[in-house]
Amino acid sequence: MKSRPKRPLHRSRPGPVARPLPKRSPGPPRDDRRTAPEREVLHVAPLDVLAQAAVDIAETTEHQVLGEHKRADRALALLLRERRDLAPPDHRFVSQSVFALFRWRGWVEPLRLARPEERLLLSWLFDSPVVHPVCRVWAQRAGRDASRLVPLGDAPNWTARAEGLKRWIGGRAVTADPWRLFPAWFREHLPLPPGGASPKAKYLEFLFSLQSRPSLWVRAQGEDAKALWAELTESGLKPWVHRRLDHAAKLNPDADVHHLPAFERGALEIQDVASQAVGLVCDPDPGDRWWDACAGAGGKALHLAALMRGKGVVVATDSHAGRLKETTRRARRSPFRNITTKAWDGKHVAGKPRSFDGVLVDAPCSAIGTWRRNPDARWTLDREAILRLAALQGQLLAAASAGVRPGGTLVYSVCTITPAETLNVVQTFLEAHPDFHLDPFVDPINESPTPGTLLIWPQDVDSDGMFVARMVRKA
Repeated sequence: MKSRPKRPLHRSRPGPVARPLPKRSPGPPRDDRRTAPEREVLHVAPLDVLAQAAVDIAETTEHQVLGEHKRADRALALLLRERRDLAPPDHRFVSQSVFALFRWRGWVEPLRLARPEERLLLSWLFDSPVVHPVCRVWAQRAGRDASRLVPLGDAPNWTARAEGLKRWIGGRAVTADPWRLFPAWFREHLPLPPGGASPKAKYLEFLFSLQSRPSLWVRAQGEDAKALWAELTESGLKPWVHRRLDHAAKLNPDADVHHLPAFERGALEIQDVASQAVGLVCDPDPGDRWWDACAGAGGKALHLAALMRGKGVVVATDSHAGRLKETTRRARRSPFRNITTKAWDGKHVAGKPRSFDGVLVDAPCSAIGTWRRNPDARWTLDREAILRLAALQGQLLAAASAGVRPGGTLVYSVCTITPAETLNVVQTFLEAHPDFHLDPFVDPINESPTPGTLLIWPQDVDSDGMFVARMVRKA
């Protein structure tokens, strides 16, 4: 049994939370708020074509998400693939417009705006720190003064955004309650966020973070992370390297990562820093045998393989065989050949019982922690889903735990924050499985001690929300 980490989970050194490496080009500003020219969204298609394409795609996506319960990102991918007249910068603009529409739906829909252009325009202004040229086209079509558009994407607080909404409707009385941006049941399932402020202030800070566009975190997938950040800096991307996690960095959210040489050769992966923290809590050794039971698209399985330096084996399974195709594709692009994939029935060990040094159960969940990047999900998740998911999570955790060898590690993670899906699932499991106990670890992001469980809040880390628990089977 591990009484302490086998090696440091990360390297610690003084300094700001993020820093540019190396200084071969002019350094970035002290914080991550870029200047207006850097933040401006580009376009290739003619403005009138792009403006109408965004309207058409937004209306279709809304129907598929709200009427057919499809995921917005998948619906958008298919719709954009059909538009051969739009280039990648246009795809990003359309996607950002549609996600803004879902993110601000709770404020925009009650206004009952007559034209879709006005709904898209108002949502974009709430969401972005710049006025895209297409906004002026939308404004003209909606009968608005295009010269008086004010972006609120970098508004400092809820009051500033409420004032912007009041100006939009001509000073009439308006209810700009932040809770209206989320489903009515949401408040019932929230734990109290951390911090020294009043409960109201802490909840408002959390909601404010969920209404922000997600940051683009990437992970260096190799030994020489410093050389990779230097390569990206040379290309003008200016990575912001985490001060404690040398392999984690933020890029400009509009960076086209998929066409970078480092991404194409498998040296760079897109992975939120909260997701990276899960792999660090697993803390596998080279030569270990690990099972990622709910691997999905394989991001955490790839991270485990990287932490194991390509030695040993990572068995990546999922109940949906289609998701494993993405894992296989990403594994082939990576420098590691120690990942194998197979379907899992969710009931039996993917191999010999008690044969794995570690098992990771990154279970299906309400995904509230990802609502920054998937704002549509808040409108398709029903009130009863939390308890249904908690029951499923408990079943998967119990089934996968049979694969852990004596003295081995069991890690449970979910990208959500509800008590029912986090601490309650772990506590219920431990009561039913006395041969397991919590294994305290150091929070890899801020180096604070934990009792064996960790809840990562978006407002604290600029990341997804994530819960992770580490347990050990008694030897």
